[in-house]
Amino acid sequence: MNNSSSNNLIDHVKKYMQNREKEIVDLACKLITIKTENPPGNEILAAHVVGDFFKSLQIPYTIHEKIPGRTNIIGYIGGRDKRPFSPTLLVACHLDVVPAGDDWKRNPFEAWIENGRIYGRGASDNKGQMASMMAVARFLKEHESRLKGQFLLTGVADEERGSTLGLEYLLNECGIKADYAIIPDVAHNMQLIDVTEKGALFLEITSHGKQAHGSRPEMGINAIWNMMTLLERIKQLKFKQTSHPLHSPPTLNLGSIHSGTSPNIVPALCRAQLDIRYLPDDSADTIIGNIQNIIKEAETQYSAKFDLRIISNQPPTAVPIDNPLVELISKHTLAVLGTKPQPKGMSGATVTKQLIQKGIVAVGFGPGDETEAHATNESISIKELVDFAQIMALIAMDILS
Repeated sequence: MNNSSSNNLIDHVKKYMQNREKEIVDLACKLITIKTENPPGNEILAAHVVGDFFKSLQIPYTIHEKIPGRTNIIGYIGGRDKRPFSPTLLVACHLDVVPAGDDWKRNPFEAWIENGRIYGRGASDNKGQMASMMAVARFLKEHESRLKGQFLLTGVADEERGSTLGLEYLLNECGIKADYAIIPDVAHNMQLIDVTEKGALFLEITSHGKQAHGSRPEMGINAIWNMMTLLERIKQLKFKQTSHPLHSPPTLNLGSIHSGTSPNIVPALCRAQLDIRYLPDDSADTIIGNIQNIIKEAETQYSAKFDLRIISNQPPTAVPIDNPLVELISKHTLAVLGTKPQPKGMSGATVTKQLIQKGIVAVGFGPGDETEAHATNESISIKELVDFAQIMALIAMDILS
């Protein structure tokens, strides 16, 4: 594409999305008012809104449910060309939200607008982004004749609880494929491109003791005291990899501890759960082995008994910094915002992990403040949603045409 036609497209897309601002806001508010807290999910309610939108534009779509009501919806624009390489670009936004929690200044499921921002549960995570992408879908449908590749807009279920009923299901059981994917679920105001994510290892440790009367603790074995001693040792855990050019250091968090029923009873059981985020080039096996060695030492020294259970492990993932998506996101963000987002590593986990594991070049990029997701009075900037729609339309046109 020469500079003249490129500039014309940029101007056309900017004007188009500015004219669609009301639609983006209306769609975001409509999705927010639909209660899809996970659990239980009920993503089918939001999928109806997306499906009706697709129908109105004659966009073909499919519905996929591993469990009734836990709905995934995929809209298809364009088609695979007969040329040697006609790429497929997938964008996935999740339709579920975390529970609202407390202390909202208004009903979290009655979206409201204030000072240029949309408020409500899911505004930033991830229904505002879905509204932007629905505007992008409209634009691409109107320019479908120019697309040699295919665009897949996906509204997925269960992202907030591990994606077993969502993207994992679509990839593993429904045969969904793509060459490239962008996941707009990383916030950072479109100034960050998620190209690598730490591993996420969740562990549960159970301390076994012996119950006795609280007035004669020597007759029992206090599972809490033993757990406290063990956790102090695990707190000093040494990681194989402690630095990475795109990541902050590895972390270990004690997320929960449960034990006891009454102060006058020596507790016989204590359970603790750990969240360990480790760097690429480290391994869960190494970390688990080191913790098992710490447990063995503690059992020998204190006549204690512990069990270790792996709750889940999501290995680290990464794509090359010089992949085409990074180049296109940087190019078109510069054209719209005047700034270039930087490739970075994330401590949190997104569904880019599942995509990368399937050989799909996937990155995270999107609007929103990093402090808004899961927060009370969650909100997102309307201007950012419009800017994001402009950037994503340009990326899609570039990569698919």
